[in-house]
Amino acid sequence: MFMTPGSIPQSHLPSVTVVIPAYNYGHFIGQALESVRAQTYQNWECIVIDDGSTDNTRDVVTGYAEKDRRIKYVYQKNQGLGASRNTGIRNGAGTYFQFLDADDLIEPRKLEYQAAYLEQHPEVDIVYGDARFFSTENMEARLYSMWEEDKPWMPQVSGKGREVLMALIRANMMVVNAPLIRRGVIESVGFFDGRVKGVEDWDYWIRCAVQGKQFHYQDWKGTLALVRSHPSSMSKDRREMIKRGLLVRKKAERIITEVDILKLNRARTAEDEALLGLEEVKSGSRFRGTYRFSKAGIIGRNLTWIICAFLSPFVAQRELGLLIWSSSRQCMARIKQKLKSEIWSLVR
Repeated sequence: MFMTPGSIPQSHLPSVTVVIPAYNYGHFIGQALESVRAQTYQNWECIVIDDGSTDNTRDVVTGYAEKDRRIKYVYQKNQGLGASRNTGIRNGAGTYFQFLDADDLIEPRKLEYQAAYLEQHPEVDIVYGDARFFSTENMEARLYSMWEEDKPWMPQVSGKGREVLMALIRANMMVVNAPLIRRGVIESVGFFDGRVKGVEDWDYWIRCAVQGKQFHYQDWKGTLALVRSHPSSMSKDRREMIKRGLLVRKKAERIITEVDILKLNRARTAEDEALLGLEEVKSGSRFRGTYRFSKAGIIGRNLTWIICAFLSPFVAQRELGLLIWSSSRQCMARIKQKLKSEIWSLVR
């Protein structure tokens, strides 16, 4: 059961710390801060961690801080997103934490509804809602995805333990500004790991799930996490993001104890190695592609990827992609034909 936030006086609800890391996003951070100031929930503080910016980030944030004392500016030498969020946590006094990147937004009722839900459900550690993507050129567009087919992708999993962990091992199940998190979670799980840059949040949710933290998904109107897509978005570099994801999977391997979840993680690791192999070939690094395909074949015990390792210095990118995703029988037929043509070209 959930009492709507309007039935609970805001003075009875605890404070929320909004943590915004910022590095040379002076042209975006004003919009992020405006989305925080537009919240119907008023009991918040917002800590902006300037991660060594060389643009006008300081001027923009301090200008907002002069108008609203709930906004605080903290400067540090450049250390990355994870370290910046950790600085925000250390400086935050809130009972709940909201993470928000400097180029993203949150809808006006997010803090109100999610804080009220956590207050009424002490057994829940992390409440999260849905996300939409938008572009700077079209701020009003609300898309499920900017890269794949525009359809829902979040698994919308509630609970703890096995089900949540399985969903997270398949893929990251939410964007970083989707959840509201209890301070107690951070006190138990610890800080973000800055070594897995760009995917620190995915690593963190896995660690929460391993520790048995309870997640709850709820899509209330006006509570969306809004993610900006633009040319400098970190997630645009597909090859780098796959590499970083592999680091998360390697870490997960060390802390997961259930055999079937470990098996799923290894299967997904092999798939990611194969995808990285294809990306390496696309970028012109065919021998690095061979190395990644070899790893995929060994980890996944998959003959297709072993053969891709053998063929990657010779065949076209499109044909490699077809080999990766084709069935074994189709794959063997393609390989037979390809080997004949390759051998013939070498003999000539």
